Amino acid sequence: MTVLDLDSWWDELGYRAGQGSFSEKGKFILGKLEAHDAAKLKDVLGDLYRDAVPDPMDIAKFEWEAILRFMGADARDRGER
Repeated sequence: MTVLDLDSWWDELGYRAGQGSFSEKGKFILGKLEAHDAAKLKDVLGDLYRDAVPDPMDIAKFEWEAILRFMGADARDRGER
């Protein structure tokens, strides 16, 4: 499994541009995860949200942790700036 390098994502313009909006930051992260492995992201989102994926702003911290862990994040990828 490929380990995600989330630390570099926090410095990208697409993430920083959404600094004031949790929804925009969440959309950026979901987009990066989809580019990384769309099938795997679809599986985890389908397991967590049977009906529809909520706005990223409404995804709880433990749900983000589950998504990122399933996608390949490890202990080094836990700190957001």
